Amino acid sequence: MLNALNLLQKVVDIDGESVTILTKADALIYALVGFVVTFLGIVIIIGVIWLAGFIIRKATAKRKAAASMEEQYAASAEGETDADGIGEAERVAIIAAIAAYYESEETAVSEFKVRRIKRL
Repeated sequence: MLNALNLLQKVVDIDGESVTILTKADALIYALVGFVVTFLGIVIIIGVIWLAGFIIRKATAKRKAAASMEEQYAASAEGETDADGIGEAERVAIIAAIAAYYESEETAVSEFKVRRIKRL
């Protein structure tokens, strides 16, 4: 069988022009080499795209982790808020103000006491 590097050495001069003669085996070898090169090129491109995606996922995960830590810190500093935007500290202040108001009144409602604050 012919060496793959020497395939182009079979040149015939026909009417003053150089023509390479290819046999079926030569054509098969060229096709296989082309398939392998194409496959390896696609594998390399897929690897580069996967690596870029991996790097981007890691970077966004770090940003999300940092952002969630900042949000947790801000929420703990301010107190948690509900859908109305009222924090727990504000709720306690409102309840204490209502209790103080009712305590100053001399009515039957003055027995109002705050025993616990429970999230609904």
